[in-house]
Amino acid sequence: MNINVNVTVNITEGVASFSYSPDGPYIVSENCDVVFTLSDCSPAVTFEKPLISYVPVDTPKDITATLSNANQTLTLSDTDADVETIGVQLVVKDNYSNAYASPDPQIINRK
Repeated sequence: MNINVNVTVNITEGVASFSYSPDGPYIVSENCDVVFTLSDCSPAVTFEKPLISYVPVDTPKDITATLSNANQTLTLSDTDADVETIGVQLVVKDNYSNAYASPDPQIINRK
């Protein structure tokens, strides 16, 4: 199973706004990839490795992040081994190497 999410990032005066289609949180109940793809961004940006937090904090770290397609696609692979809420901050970089972190779309594991 895959969850495909289009991500649009607009940067105005140094402030980034992120929008998602479909909007989260993303509910995972089986082994799954959540695939984020950049779309219609102004200015052009690329993904960097995301910031990931787990609740509860002692949950095994079972998410792997893979960048592809010239860093236009970020795939988060979830083994769904645990019941947890995962906070993900997407990180993008502009042509001047400025980095921007998103608000926290959530991935919720339910066995």
